[in-house]
Amino acid sequence: DYPCSGNAVTEHACRLLGLPLPPLEALDKANLSAMARGFYQENRRVANGKAKRVLGWQPRYPTYVEGLAALL
Repeated sequence: DYPCSGNAVTEHACRLLGLPLPPLEALDKANLSAMARGFYQENRRVANGKAKRVLGWQPRYPTYVEGLAALL
C-alpha cells in the first residue's frame, strides 16, 4: 500500500544495509538481450487492492519499508 518505483525499493534496501547505491546505467549501454530490454522499458504497476477486496487478504507488512526491515 505504498506504491513506488523499483529503484526506490533498491535505494531503501541499500540504506538499510549501509551499502552504496548501485550506479544507474542507460538501457542502451547495459548490454541486455532484447527480452530483458523490453522488460525494463515497460513500467508495469502492481496493486494489491483487488486481492484485498476479493480474497479478504491482508499483507503481513503494510509497505515494502516494513517488509525490508523485517528481512533485515
